[in-house]
Amino acid sequence: MKLIHAVGTDRQPCDPYRELAIAVIKQAADDYRHLARKSDVSGSELERKRIRQQMTSISRFFLGDWYRALSGMDNGAAILEMLDMEVFGNDDGI
Repeated sequence: MKLIHAVGTDRQPCDPYRELAIAVIKQAADDYRHLARKSDVSGSELERKRIRQQMTSISRFFLGDWYRALSGMDNGAAILEMLDMEVFGNDDGI
């Protein structure tokens, strides 16, 4: 079996664990955006409560140790603020 290597790139070799960490963080941000947009149009009080609980869970992820371990950064609060600005504009979010 012959391995194929890219030649002449300045990119570092792929780190599958880093790629997985990035994917987990991106998915959390996408889920938060989706739920935030859905929170304004949801019909029942029960559905709105479920959405708020899920958003709270994602917020805890960004503010917690697991996010810091995956990202190597302590900027979860800033990420949440940016997501709220993106979805809600000048509002303070939920």
